[in-house]
Amino acid sequence: MNTVRIKNIELGSGSPKIAVPLVAKDSDGLSAALAALEGLSFDLVEFRVDFLTQAADAAYVLAQTQKVRAALPDTPLLFTFRRAAEGGACPCDDAYYFELVARAIDSGLIDVIDIELFAGDEAVKAAVAAAKAQGVAALLCNHDFDKTPPKAEIVGRLNKMAALGADICKIAVMPQTPEDVLTLLAATQEARQTATQPIVTMSMGKLGVISRLAGQTFGSAMTFGAAAQASAPGQIGANDLRKILDVLA
Repeated sequence: MNTVRIKNIELGSGSPKIAVPLVAKDSDGLSAALAALEGLSFDLVEFRVDFLTQAADAAYVLAQTQKVRAALPDTPLLFTFRRAAEGGACPCDDAYYFELVARAIDSGLIDVIDIELFAGDEAVKAAVAAAKAQGVAALLCNHDFDKTPPKAEIVGRLNKMAALGADICKIAVMPQTPEDVLTLLAATQEARQTATQPIVTMSMGKLGVISRLAGQTFGSAMTFGAAAQASAPGQIGANDLRKILDVLA
């Protein structure tokens, strides 16, 4: 499996890298969220722009992204607008989604762009190509907040991400039983055998917490730890996460 260099980290090498989601409703909330990062151990920040109350205003979103970049000039920055169809906080049409993705890529402010796998193959390919042209890593992703698909389906989705040109392939699923967690881990282990990109997988909720800790064993290159506010079910505190990963390393 190849690694991806993002500023000062190498994704796909060593212990899973810790991403901390930055979640805020407005500029004042963003200032507080940035302050809450003080003293936390993490490797990169995911700015979840869909949580902004003005997320439908691209100029406002980019102004807040500039604020994050200024506060964290040397920290790898992942820009994520999660569509409502996959659990995001701001409904939007495809045209706005890809407009915002394109503007974020062209802004020079970010290091990684989140692009949703099922947003349309041709539009996804174009976004991936645009990211590569600007030196921005393309993270293709898929989220299922209702269930855990069969192992073959999970592996198939990760493979499709790779076929569409992803630099990083990510999938998150919701378990209903302990067997679902095992399905996700087995799919991760299988996918890593042939993956040429780092893969990121997780089983959400309390039931799936173990999947956020076992990346080095099964092949997931990144995990998400909460700061002031979690962005998905099952995230644990970043510092607690670091301690556990250090023990497992």
